[in-house]
Amino acid sequence: MKILPLADARNHAADLATILASGGLVCFPIGGIYRIVADARSDAAINRLMQSKRRARNHPALLLVADLAAARAVVKGTAWRLTQRLAQRLWPGPLTLVLPPSDDLPPAVKKLLTRATGALGIRVPDEPLATDVVRAFGGPLLVSSANLEQKPGATSAAAIRQRFVHTVDLWIDAGDTRPGPPSTIVELSETTWTLVREGAISRAQLEHAAPQAA
Repeated sequence: MKILPLADARNHAADLATILASGGLVCFPIGGIYRIVADARSDAAINRLMQSKRRARNHPALLLVADLAAARAVVKGTAWRLTQRLAQRLWPGPLTLVLPPSDDLPPAVKKLLTRATGALGIRVPDEPLATDVVRAFGGPLLVSSANLEQKPGATSAAAIRQRFVHTVDLWIDAGDTRPGPPSTIVELSETTWTLVREGAISRAQLEHAAPQAA
């Protein structure tokens, strides 16, 4: 595992993107938690991420995308008007939108990403490093917390070094981290949204961005 200090990371966003494009795994903090990131278009990379965590594959997948246009490549447009209203007002930011997957995804990838819930979570990040990496990569990135299944440790530099030294290609070392508020998760249907988890973005902010019908 190659290690870079956080202070140098943004200067190496293109290098991280190159590693991801070759099927590699990188680890860096997002929202104060270390995350493992992989190419969401590669079934081999997705499997490698899951195996690195000993993951049981029973959680919904989170994809980071560069912008709203990039989201259209991975999710269906059945709720697109509502998606646009929320995204234009609250992206980039800690808002995860849950939508059905696009039929344009490769079948093997679609099966891996949606086997838990049948849907995908998508987000446009607002943190500088994550933003730089997503833009340099030019496609959707699968993101998962850097901990083994059912174990803590995604904020511990020592745990990352110990558990992922043989499975992650590049680690951005930010020392021990402190989690920020979780993202808000919203599931969308064609005409309405459902608040799954209230986090950094409040229900009031969601109502202001896209008022629910009475």
